[in-house]
Amino acid sequence: MHNKSYKKAIVFGLCLTMLMPLGSMAVTSADAEDDTAAVEDAAVGAEEAASADEETTGAEDELPEKISDEQAASMAQKLCENDNLILYGDEKNERLGLYVKSSGAYWWTSPINVFSEDQVVDVEKGNMMKKALRKQIASSCAIKVGDLRQEKRTESAAPIYSNKAKSKWTTNDKGAVIEYKFNSEGVTLKVHYELCEDSLYVYVNSSEVEEANTSQVDGKILTKLQLCPYFAAAPAVDYNGNPTEGYMIIPDGSGAVINYNNGKGTYPDYIQQVYGRDYTMVPLQAPRVTEQAYLPVLSTVNGSNGIVAVATDGDANVYARAQVSGQNKQVYNSCYFEFETRSSDAFFMSGDSANKLNVFEKGDIKTERFGIHYYPVTSKDGGTVNYADCAEVYRNYLIDEKGLKKQSSLGNKLYMDLYGGVLKRTSILGLPFNLKTEITGFDQAGEIVKELKGKGVNSFNVNYNDWTNAAIKDNISTKAKPSGTLGGKSDFTEFINTDNVQVYPSMNNFTMDRSSGGYWTLTSTAIRISNAYSRQTSYSLSFGVAQKGVAPALLSPSKYSKTFEEMLGSYQKEGIDRIGFGYLSSRLVGDYTRKDTYCRDKTMNVLVDEYKKANSNIGAILADEANAYILPYVSTVSGVPVSSSGYDITDFDIPFYQMVIHGYVPYASSAINKSSNTDETFMLALASGSQIHYDFTYADSDVLQDTEYNDLYYTNYRGWTEAAARQYKAAKNIVGGVSDYTISKYEISGDGNVLTTTYSKEGQGDVVVKIDKKNATATVDGQNVNIENCIEGGLK
Repeated sequence: MHNKSYKKAIVFGLCLTMLMPLGSMAVTSADAEDDTAAVEDAAVGAEEAASADEETTGAEDELPEKISDEQAASMAQKLCENDNLILYGDEKNERLGLYVKSSGAYWWTSPINVFSEDQVVDVEKGNMMKKALRKQIASSCAIKVGDLRQEKRTESAAPIYSNKAKSKWTTNDKGAVIEYKFNSEGVTLKVHYELCEDSLYVYVNSSEVEEANTSQVDGKILTKLQLCPYFAAAPAVDYNGNPTEGYMIIPDGSGAVINYNNGKGTYPDYIQQVYGRDYTMVPLQAPRVTEQAYLPVLSTVNGSNGIVAVATDGDANVYARAQVSGQNKQVYNSCYFEFETRSSDAFFMSGDSANKLNVFEKGDIKTERFGIHYYPVTSKDGGTVNYADCAEVYRNYLIDEKGLKKQSSLGNKLYMDLYGGVLKRTSILGLPFNLKTEITGFDQAGEIVKELKGKGVNSFNVNYNDWTNAAIKDNISTKAKPSGTLGGKSDFTEFINTDNVQVYPSMNNFTMDRSSGGYWTLTSTAIRISNAYSRQTSYSLSFGVAQKGVAPALLSPSKYSKTFEEMLGSYQKEGIDRIGFGYLSSRLVGDYTRKDTYCRDKTMNVLVDEYKKANSNIGAILADEANAYILPYVSTVSGVPVSSSGYDITDFDIPFYQMVIHGYVPYASSAINKSSNTDETFMLALASGSQIHYDFTYADSDVLQDTEYNDLYYTNYRGWTEAAARQYKAAKNIVGGVSDYTISKYEISGDGNVLTTTYSKEGQGDVVVKIDKKNATATVDGQNVNIENCIEGGLK
């Protein structure tokens, strides 16, 4: 046993050393989330949590023999069974097992051999995982609590695992319910495990959470909840002593892959809030520029089997997390969700940033349930589960549970964002004025379309921004009244009726500069948990610190129903049958006033209801980026990212978001001319089945200076129409014929340069598109398609 342990320790240490990357990108997931207590140094947290038990496991320690899945199942009780799955429960070891009949695969809520793992995690000392850490990994639940004492006002730095709680099991015909009593924290909760036809459903009802003392003076409250944080966790070395091969998919941007045992144990964990940060909380410094996580999905794949985890309840307040072997002094590759049961904010005494106090959301937990469905997935051909197989599982969930339907207008189009008018500071008779200024008038928009048509573009989707006087003034805009500054109603009507141009006049009622039209900054502004008004600060480009002055007010979600009702009524009256809602498709906020609190979950449900009404009453909705909860109700999505944030822990990007919706909801890439590398963005768009997207303004860039359009410096159409037209035609030749196909397979070459996408449709043969980024070439079913004239310099 000792010799075997030494050999495995040496092999594992050498593997980690060889896999350690020589360099890395500058972005880490811990850097990306800047002002929330949910983002901590997980390595320190794990060390602190284990410090209560300082016993270490050295290479000479005797460990129990490893057991097989079948042996673990024989030690457990069969709780329930259906045609596809069997659920086992092992009360003694606090774990449940999911058996998949079709594949013979077992999936456990915590690793079955955690106390037998003999890989060294501290090479210098020759130590294996601490015994306390092993007990945590063997737990199937963890919490964090907020300490409300005035001198504390903190959240527990590391999770408190269920091995520290008293547990009580109750079985039923659906599975089991485990009650956990965390006595030292004064928290009791019940975790339900229910076997469904095709998944395991794990959830906690907020009504069943008991908190002994929620007094704002000296109490403790539940702030975070981790359900099965080591579900399907893969050890660095498998049962037979071989390095485990597999990967995890995270929802960052387009999607990204983290390979098992990738040697990045010194980097921070992956941590990202799904649906983006809560803009109600205003950080003192500019948040890092990263892509957003739009889908509440995680996947882990080991060979021909995998698990797709979907946060189905409480997803408005959930973080996606992942770690690899070697991180946090443990040997597992795992991905999981962490639910935020109560939001928090920072309060600064006397305006001094040094006197910071954390404040937590008051009252009971507002979200009714926190739940995850775990869907087993098996390879269709006996090989490794493909990324598209995991995407199909989530797409089927959206179809079956959320009503996602195939859209009818799936043809090839050029997507454009046009920007109408803006306020520009000027001087009249020596007096300063903010003057409404035309940037892209209605007839000018027609000129842009006419020029592109002359270059061969024959179909358009246009997202028209800031086209009313109220929108130009940054006020709440709900009346479909075209601005006279841009040409008035007749020019507007002429443009939106242009042949082969689908115009979506959008209204972005996310913030307001001042009171107007029944929306008052005193009563219609979202309130932070700290009881301050939520003002959306601008930040210095040089130092990233908040700039002085009165910032726009964040519209309270309590006003969303009113704005939607007014917008839909006005659009219907004017006969406009297309609409967009700006940031409301991708930004999720709260309002924490005591009178009518809106947690993010409540806001999400309001938006779902309003998008349903818009879909029914208006018809066509364009989403400028789209969180998962609105996908069933929109006609098209623009601005879908073609890459991830590039966190250090990730290995490469994949178009997972696109794999989910291709063939059901038409979509376009992020604006190509906004990219710092237009060639690569174009080729990634082709590889992901995306339509081509550009941002355009008619006015020269100097007109945009010292306005809110400062960041649109790249948008003057005159320099881009030729490239846009060529890329549109190339995309039409390459992916135009598969717009109603789904993506059934996605492959990346070893060097990351060749991207192969397979499209499938029932009753039709597969279509294989191959993009070679390095040589700037494309093939469709082996036939070359010329894209040389679409590339400025290629990636050679």
